[in-house]
Amino acid sequence: MSRFIYTGPNSAVTLKVSDGKGGLKDQDVLFWNKQEVDLPADHEMVSVLIAQGYLKPVQVAPVQIVQSAETKAATDKSGKTK
Repeated sequence: MSRFIYTGPNSAVTLKVSDGKGGLKDQDVLFWNKQEVDLPADHEMVSVLIAQGYLKPVQVAPVQIVQSAETKAATDKSGKTK
């Protein structure tokens, strides 16, 4: 699943998606203008909505890991984290 922002008229669709067992299941999706929605990025309907300009991928900021001075000192000494 990927996160998108939808811009368009409020609407709803039912997508046929994989059930993970080789079959298909229904996924009901509500589209609200200027709201984020989780969708399967490889679905044909999603591709069409992107091409029409209704969906845009949400940019996810990379997560930064911050070490405390104490942890950093221990790592520098031993070469390992505690």
